[in-house]
Amino acid sequence: MTDSTLEKTLGRPPDAAPGPTSDPRAAAKRERISDLNFFFDEGVALDQRRAPERTLLLAQALHTALSTDAEKDGVSASLSERIVTDAFLRTEADRDQNVYLGRMFTRTLTSAVPDVIFQPVNLAECTRALRWARESNVPVTLRGAASTAMGGAVPNDAGLTLDLSRLDTIDIEPGSGVVVVGAGARLRTVHAKLAERGLALRVYPSNLGGTLAGWFVTGGIGMNAFGRGRALDNVRAADVVLPDGEHVRFHDDGRLDVPDEGLKRRTVAAGESAAWFAERALQPMTLADLAGSEGVLGLVLQLTVAVEKRPEIGAFLLAFDSQSDALEAVGWIGANQAARPANVKLLSASHMHHTRRVWQDEDSRTWRTAPSALSTDTHLPWTRIVAPGKLGATIAPDSVGAAYLFVDFLSIEEARAFAVLLRSCPWRPRVLDADSARFAAERFKPQQTKRLGPGLLAAEILMPASEVAGFLPRATRLAHNTGNELDAEVYFLAEGTALVIGGYLTDHRSGAFAVDLLLAPALVDLAMARHQGRPYVLGRWQAAWLSRQVGKAEAKRFAGIKRGLDPRALLNRGVRLGLRLHGVLGALVAGSFVPGVSVMRGASEAPAVAWLVRAARAVLRALPGPARGRGEPALVGARFAVPPVDADADMPASAIDGAQAASARALNCVNCGECNSVCPIFHESKIRLPQMLTHLGEAMHAGEGVSEVGSTLLDLCMRCGNCEEVCQAGIPHLPLYQAMQQASDAARPRRRERHEAILTTLRGSTRYTRDFLNVRPGGYQKRTPAALAGTTRYVLLRAEADAGPAATCIHCAACVAVCPTAANKEYEGLDPRWITTEQELCIGCGTCVEVCPANHLNGGQTLRVMEAPTREWFMALEDFRKQVPR
Repeated sequence: MTDSTLEKTLGRPPDAAPGPTSDPRAAAKRERISDLNFFFDEGVALDQRRAPERTLLLAQALHTALSTDAEKDGVSASLSERIVTDAFLRTEADRDQNVYLGRMFTRTLTSAVPDVIFQPVNLAECTRALRWARESNVPVTLRGAASTAMGGAVPNDAGLTLDLSRLDTIDIEPGSGVVVVGAGARLRTVHAKLAERGLALRVYPSNLGGTLAGWFVTGGIGMNAFGRGRALDNVRAADVVLPDGEHVRFHDDGRLDVPDEGLKRRTVAAGESAAWFAERALQPMTLADLAGSEGVLGLVLQLTVAVEKRPEIGAFLLAFDSQSDALEAVGWIGANQAARPANVKLLSASHMHHTRRVWQDEDSRTWRTAPSALSTDTHLPWTRIVAPGKLGATIAPDSVGAAYLFVDFLSIEEARAFAVLLRSCPWRPRVLDADSARFAAERFKPQQTKRLGPGLLAAEILMPASEVAGFLPRATRLAHNTGNELDAEVYFLAEGTALVIGGYLTDHRSGAFAVDLLLAPALVDLAMARHQGRPYVLGRWQAAWLSRQVGKAEAKRFAGIKRGLDPRALLNRGVRLGLRLHGVLGALVAGSFVPGVSVMRGASEAPAVAWLVRAARAVLRALPGPARGRGEPALVGARFAVPPVDADADMPASAIDGAQAASARALNCVNCGECNSVCPIFHESKIRLPQMLTHLGEAMHAGEGVSEVGSTLLDLCMRCGNCEEVCQAGIPHLPLYQAMQQASDAARPRRRERHEAILTTLRGSTRYTRDFLNVRPGGYQKRTPAALAGTTRYVLLRAEADAGPAATCIHCAACVAVCPTAANKEYEGLDPRWITTEQELCIGCGTCVEVCPANHLNGGQTLRVMEAPTREWFMALEDFRKQVPR
């Protein structure tokens, strides 16, 4: 017998006696648990943890080196927890965005799993860790968001990984026109903090889950490149910890701030900086050397970056009849000084076609509620986006073109001037109104087409803008000859350079992935051989091309700087300065990489031979790839219709995603890390929770069980749905976690006490409640009638996961602390996360409704209070429900 609507709404039968109030059990747990990483080892001493002997030895030695001054720094309480030894957490650090290179790359050719991970919280810890590593001859890998795909944040020889996520300070100095951004600060948070002040970065990458420092050291070309240049053009200073632990600040005018006697610092004039390096037997280096250095010269602790007033954006998506017309129009746009765009970006027809299919997928997933503020642009670097129609442009139907240009302006006046200029454009592009606004709003989803893959690979190439017209047709043919379709996008820079991104969908469950994997370097090789191109990022897998990227003389100079700073190449070993692979097989792969890629490119280009490449790909398709069994075939462009759901069923509507199960779509994860940036657990302790849960869900789909660590991660998850709201791959995270919880429960009993301890630790953190949720308790009390014993006068309605991620309760317990009658309670539901309400105690004051952070984001969808309907109303509703056919 099911509960009646009355009982489900009120929480208990009307004649049930009120239960005891919840006991505040927080204080003792908070004193003992200083960090959420505690729950992976539950306070076990470093030397007693379950880990390989080398891991334990290194962890203890590192702890000894760090703990000397830890108490003085006030960070000793969490030091042991921030030294990570758990096997699963370490294994998660063996990858970046390019997850599926296979065990041969990560276990044979390199040792990609670190022996130990450490999360420093300040300069002193970074300095001590680097000095300890140098003294102990331990390789060090720097890891920020790990949001590139070239292995630059992945160990080559195990050792120590410095996870920089906790170095996430954001200090805004409006008077100086700059913001100081820590190495671990995620771009989404940076944009949000600046938007609160009406400010914005001048240039930034498209990945909201990445870091500004990581983008800077990997090249720094991104949004607003046409009008504002590169990251280097907007960075005023960089604080760097050199490999020997010395802290130096590099200014854009050539000055250095360096250590002096004791704790003092002094400034070295630009003309004297070379002498300062020479005194230390080092080659001179500048801020420009750090840009694109990929972390091999030192740890960039923080950047001082120029900001500007938060602009309004006028955006245009233009459709052309031919790619050549679109490319000629780029020169015409650049020549018109009256309207200077921030971005000029070319999109191939296939790229736009796949983007529209993704939009179709998004629009047809009807279980979604109205999007929350996490999905809108209120926190992004613009106040609003104005479509061409409102700017006076002549609008054409949103139709198909042979190529597209996206052009936008950071001034509405300049955008209007451009709308007038378009009337005289010789190539008569069609101005697409709705698509213009949507493409601009979704510019931070650069890899959303991966959901159609389920894999996505790309080549990133710098070349003269004049060479793009010749390169793209050849690149398209090369991809076609290997059985792929090229999705091209080109960022144009005002200096006459272009960043060409040649992406293509792939399926890493199939052995044909081996051919697809070689296509990306083959495209780079084509650009270098025929179009004056060079790789944009080298990372680990393209490190053999350093001389082709910067020229032989510059490569020699850069290598000399590295030798002086880091003689044993301990810092980011194997990145940018040449492949360093293991064993005879590694030497063979490293030696044959450059000629092998050229042979692959030549074979694929020649029509007489290309059929052999396609035939080999067809044979390999029948063999398993590195992701075999980890997902279902993607329904490309299909509509994900949601069938009717029984109101009494355990599975909410959001758990049904058409023909694909939630765990099947986990394979489509982009590994952009944006889910982490909105996760309360990541915000509190820098545990990459949603990203790791997605990987575990993918493994579960392949038949693997949920381990004890997986159960811990599920307990850590608040089920707030933020990750699902921002996921550019369209993964239904809440249904995925529900399926994983069911598998975990089947494997082992839930540990409710641990779960309550996790929740208490998080909810008691001011960093979580004040900084992340922006909850400000107090000042909400109202003059309202008292509760009447045994009478339900008001009903508090709280949305859960079945309302969709935008509306779901985020289980933060802010409503508990402010309730004047203690009607809202923690830990009394079947799931410890749930906040329950003793409806008889509710006096309808609305305090909880006002303080609810979820309500602030979604306009009041999560928590509402209403006068309690009469019993007759509920009975009529119950009768109606029984009469409706299912």
